[in-house]
Amino acid sequence: MKKKNKLLNGYIEGYYGRLLTWEERNRIISNLNRNRMNFFFYAPKEDNKHRLNWKQNYDSSWKKNFKEFSDNAKLNNVTIITGISPGLDFDFLDFKKKALQNKISNDLKILLKKCFELLQFQGVEISLLFDDLPNNFKSIYGNNISEGSIHAELANTVASFCNRNIYVVPRIYADELICEDRNYLLNFGKVINKTNFTFYSGKNVVSKKISQDFLSRISKIIPTKIIIWDNFYANDYCPRKLFIGPLIGRKNIQDLMINPTGLIETDLLILDIIKETQNSNQPNKAWKTVILNHKIPPSFLNIKKYFFKPAFGKNPNIKEVFVLSENIEHLDYLLWKWKSPLSREWFPFLLGLKHDLQLSQMQLSSERIIKTQTGPLAKYLL
Repeated sequence: MKKKNKLLNGYIEGYYGRLLTWEERNRIISNLNRNRMNFFFYAPKEDNKHRLNWKQNYDSSWKKNFKEFSDNAKLNNVTIITGISPGLDFDFLDFKKKALQNKISNDLKILLKKCFELLQFQGVEISLLFDDLPNNFKSIYGNNISEGSIHAELANTVASFCNRNIYVVPRIYADELICEDRNYLLNFGKVINKTNFTFYSGKNVVSKKISQDFLSRISKIIPTKIIIWDNFYANDYCPRKLFIGPLIGRKNIQDLMINPTGLIETDLLILDIIKETQNSNQPNKAWKTVILNHKIPPSFLNIKKYFFKPAFGKNPNIKEVFVLSENIEHLDYLLWKWKSPLSREWFPFLLGLKHDLQLSQMQLSSERIIKTQTGPLAKYLL
């Protein structure tokens, strides 16, 4: 199996709470082609046959749509990585026992069957995902099996049977998670086949900066090609917030895929922002050009700080907010006078921000607080 040398960049459908339609996925494929990005990672948490019920086969309707999708991707020079997340109930003990006997466990048979079915489609690659699993491996298997080693061993086995290198998302996929199992990455790195690929998110699940020095360090632990799974724009962990600023802190990081929001108009905008800002010497200026080219009203530029970037790190600081009367005026314009597919996606975020600014200035009556906030929050505020 030869290791691919081409750069990997593109879109990850890997968030919670939203599921794209096939039409929307094809729109993203066109955008990737236009922006010279080359990968789409199909790993939606809301596809129950991807994770929760991974042992179930996709039906004929899904396969028909996926074939059209993969055909379109190939025409647009985009490779589809299709993810399977088997870790919730894969029997690793049986897998280990059967491997020692040169046999195939039942769960491995199911997994391979699904991989082979997906590989029948044009230009499709396979990924195994172990992210966001409960930290309970030792309570199930004791100390007889190393979690990092067995995840890597399963990936190697699938790669061998499929006769191709595969992509792996380890359970520990950011430095801040290492505290859950300090030996996981070391054991994973010792076993994983060097010709496979590993996704990693950086120092944090949502990383402020990703540097060449960081990649060099993590590559010494995991000796595969490292692809950054970037959660810079993700908001499934904070669904009242939206981030659409320039992609900063990743200059010249070439193997990077973005896991954004699942809001189609927003994500198409984000891909354009990434293309123009990631390696720009003037990212703010390039970002402003993209924003205005997408017909977003200039009023948005006056409140951009609320949407610019996430709060990074494990213990981010609370920043003091200075509210100007013009902020509400700009929000009112965007809420009531800006009409577009993008404005409809942003409406709840804009209105939520208006309420928050009014709350900070004690401008909402108790009646309005009770009507607009959840019961527990309204009680807390009042």
